[in-house]
Amino acid sequence: MKTQHWFMILVSSFILLSCFSPTMRKIADTKQFLLGVAVRPSDLLDPKDTKLVQDNFNILVPENIMKLQYLRPTETFWNWSDPDKLVQFAEANNMKLRGHTFVWHNQNPPFINNLSDKNKAIQILQDTITQVLTRYNGKFYEYDVCNEVIDDNGVLRNSIWMKTIGPEYIDMAFKTARQADPSVKLILNDYNNDYAGTTKGDAFYKLVKDMVDRKIPIDGVGFQLHVMAEQPINEQALRANIKRFRDLGLSVSFTEVDVRIKLPVTPEKEAAQQKVYLDLLRIAREEQVSCFMLWGYTDAYSWIPGTFAGYGSAHPFDAKKNPKPVFSEMKKLVTSFK
Repeated sequence: MKTQHWFMILVSSFILLSCFSPTMRKIADTKQFLLGVAVRPSDLLDPKDTKLVQDNFNILVPENIMKLQYLRPTETFWNWSDPDKLVQFAEANNMKLRGHTFVWHNQNPPFINNLSDKNKAIQILQDTITQVLTRYNGKFYEYDVCNEVIDDNGVLRNSIWMKTIGPEYIDMAFKTARQADPSVKLILNDYNNDYAGTTKGDAFYKLVKDMVDRKIPIDGVGFQLHVMAEQPINEQALRANIKRFRDLGLSVSFTEVDVRIKLPVTPEKEAAQQKVYLDLLRIAREEQVSCFMLWGYTDAYSWIPGTFAGYGSAHPFDAKKNPKPVFSEMKKLVTSFK
């Protein structure tokens, strides 16, 4: 009986400690660290998903609903319902918001992809940005004004905006955004732009420095950081890149972090993935990165398998929405932040 008594005390104590264990959200708030995630409309409807988001993140970004294919499918129709609900959810849960994205070469509606007249393209560009930032004035912490404007070879991408307006479309977008909402941080976001000394990384820096030199209203840059577990982070190149943007007076955000594993998953590959996640978190803290955003939290809804054949298991929660060991280690690291 005595043994059973002590066993029950131990079990009760464990349950009690588990109940009072701080959430990742609470820890991140205490450390003043912006840790966020891309969300879908259903994440704010399903109770399990909603609680997971509430318990673990303090800044959100829409995964797709504010891309123009969905937000403005025709010139005259705006789909405000889902963005409105996202803004309301963030406000109700005291979360910040990132906006994504006004100007991109991908996921545009037909009426934009079919543009051919320069003046009409400028009107659509300026009207889109003004409508959104007027409606949500003061609601967003930062916004990806333009996304992926540099091609892999380091030149400006030949997007519909480039074809119809020319390279000045980037300046126009940032000036229009600043006029529409002076409070939001205006971001230029891209992928493979995270390392100094690479073709695209240096081309991205040159573009941004030119914007700063010409007094274009840009506040920061975004590094997407869709990376592979098998490739360790080049800390020196990443830190050097962050520094040179900080030296321009700009913030740096890690905007779309995921770490994909080449299938099949093995303990060795998971260990490599964990190191990448922890290295990025540590660098983000030490280099005062503006925010650290996961591009999705669970393998259940992952975009990775459909985009990168043979890869998966990229997120800190598994397909059943349970935290993986990597998430526990991430939580420990954030707890240790000074």
